[in-house]
Amino acid sequence: MMKTKQILFIGLIFWKLQAFAQTREISGRVIDEQGSPVVYANIWLENSVEGTSSDNEGFFRFNSHATGEGCLIVSMIGYHEVRLQAQIKEMHDLQILIREIPLNLDEVVVQAGSFILKGTSTVDRKSAVDVATTAGSEGDLFKAITLLPGAQATGTDGRLLIRGGDSSESQTYIDDMHVLSPYGATFPYQQARTRYSPFFFSGVNFSMGGFSSEYSQSLSSVLPLYTRDEAKDSKTGVSLMNVSLGGGGTKAWEKASLSFNGDYTNMDSYFRLFYPEQAEQWNRPFHSLALQKQFRYSPGEHTHFKTFFTFDRSAFNRLERPAFGESREIDFNEDNLYLNSTYRTRDRSGMNWFVGAAFGWNRRRIAGAEISGDKLSESESELHLKVKTGKRISRLFKMDAGAESFLKQYEMDYTILAPPLSPRLNHHISGIYFSGDFNLLDNLLLNTSVRGEYTSLNDDIALLPRLALSYKLNDIIFSGVAGRYQQMTGKEYLIRNGALSNERNLQYLLGIYYQKDEKIFRAEAYHKDYERLPLQQQQLGYTSEGEGYSSGVDLFYNDRMFLKHWDYMVAYTFNDSRRRYLHYPVPVQPHYVTRHNASVSVRYTNFDRLRSMISITQRYASGRPYHDPNGEGFMSGCTPQLHTTDVSWTILAHKKLIIYLSASNIFGRKNIYGYHYNSTPNNAGIYERKPILLEQPQNFYVGFFLTLGKNVAYEATHF
Repeated sequence: MMKTKQILFIGLIFWKLQAFAQTREISGRVIDEQGSPVVYANIWLENSVEGTSSDNEGFFRFNSHATGEGCLIVSMIGYHEVRLQAQIKEMHDLQILIREIPLNLDEVVVQAGSFILKGTSTVDRKSAVDVATTAGSEGDLFKAITLLPGAQATGTDGRLLIRGGDSSESQTYIDDMHVLSPYGATFPYQQARTRYSPFFFSGVNFSMGGFSSEYSQSLSSVLPLYTRDEAKDSKTGVSLMNVSLGGGGTKAWEKASLSFNGDYTNMDSYFRLFYPEQAEQWNRPFHSLALQKQFRYSPGEHTHFKTFFTFDRSAFNRLERPAFGESREIDFNEDNLYLNSTYRTRDRSGMNWFVGAAFGWNRRRIAGAEISGDKLSESESELHLKVKTGKRISRLFKMDAGAESFLKQYEMDYTILAPPLSPRLNHHISGIYFSGDFNLLDNLLLNTSVRGEYTSLNDDIALLPRLALSYKLNDIIFSGVAGRYQQMTGKEYLIRNGALSNERNLQYLLGIYYQKDEKIFRAEAYHKDYERLPLQQQQLGYTSEGEGYSSGVDLFYNDRMFLKHWDYMVAYTFNDSRRRYLHYPVPVQPHYVTRHNASVSVRYTNFDRLRSMISITQRYASGRPYHDPNGEGFMSGCTPQLHTTDVSWTILAHKKLIIYLSASNIFGRKNIYGYHYNSTPNNAGIYERKPILLEQPQNFYVGFFLTLGKNVAYEATHF
């Protein structure tokens, strides 16, 4: 069966379309104000994936299928972006001058703990392309982040695990507003995907610790995402994948744009083709409908109003066969809604203002959630209100301040014969923060910040100070961060004891960063001391007496031009964690932590001749600890190492058509994530076990993305 799957997929990969549009050559040279060549500048046509980089003499050359008028964009980190509007046929033998940006240290985006895939518009644009075309990401933002240093191999649920923290310690923001439920619905032992396409966003700013006092309710990482400003062109398009059908469009006006997108996913044909042996389990295969809308209005250069709306509905019905125990039917239904509106402006004095409101709602209804015959209904909502301001007072000082409140509700009803279990939570979290950037020297920046926070459920008041120092020496930046962070204990523990304290940790980070000529090197060391974690004690139930630590080192190297058409990325993470929390009687390495994680990604890009971008990624993770009731000690077992090899191929078949193919774990390795043990021993006194595996260890995707009525390649989102 595995051979059949591979043959089917390989057959799809080697199916070739012939581009039939005439190409035109775009060429020129990029120079600076001194007339010197600018090496590795990024050059591309707006609203397309056609482009290249300048060579060692500043020259560039590539072919395009576009016709008529177009916009050629030239950008380089540290330089002002150049946009050239002209007829495509006239874009040859160009000489393009780009001017260097005078550097203030407060503009340096590298800080310990942060991994910023933004800065110039070129990097903004490339970040989404990088996510979609890196093998192993499958076009999913969270899966792409697991290739960065600090992230570790995800478990069977696919949620982010950062620097020894569990998945609850990572939070997501869209346009600085919190997202209640960023993960899409999935079925058991299949990794979840984010609800949002990476192409919705102009910037990806992933922070693995040491983040600003603007953010709270996270002990490990925050992922701020920023939607695009108003679109300049009206456009429509459709997408067809082996699992989904989608389409949408944008209507653009002079100062505003309105966008819609819709996707319908049905896994029935996918299961039948690649996993026919599982067909009898599915009474109603996984299916979902997702809708997105965004309105953007910019009446002035520094004034922007945005509203972003998403809704999705997911459902499935299947026969669940646990490792031990009776089979049961699971009927799953989930609805999720997210809406935010933000307003940004700058007044005449140079003061920046931001006002935002976001509402998130999630409802799940599951029959057969734990045992046959039970019913679980969960409903959770959050209203996030926020205001902030900031201004550069002088060349030596910049300030930011803000206030926010989270109004949260959670309701659960669980029924099995007896009267239902119906816990309720209704509370709020309010916080204020102040941050100051001090340019102590031309190459030395100090950031001091403090956050005050009140949580109504446990009547707790916290003061959370943070300090960051960055020093720039030529092309090298040294950075250090220290600070206190906190988050509320998870609702699954609060419904058992609403008086549990907020979880807290102290973080210390040191880093060194080098970036030059499309080469990036990063090394960071970190240590986190945890306190007030939930701990299950026999007589007292859950208390806040848990504690632990997490220490480690992250290494990263990225060379985007080591050979013509080639780039590669290497990431390694070492983590040493110990916790005494949940049901752990002694401090041990948590069951979700892998001590060693590494990934290597190589990508070949040649749109001039092959019209293709090909990527391969190899991942490695050391084993996970697990408790073996047949052995001595607690959590003394260790699973085998994890290995996966993933590939992807993006084909620009025509100026209006992109074909995307990807396959994960192409060698079909059955990676083990732990073991299920029988609750009772057999006649020999041995507790029998079965490995925990992904139900579908390989994923195969084929997608066609078509633009309608435009002379540009399809964008993965019409936003």
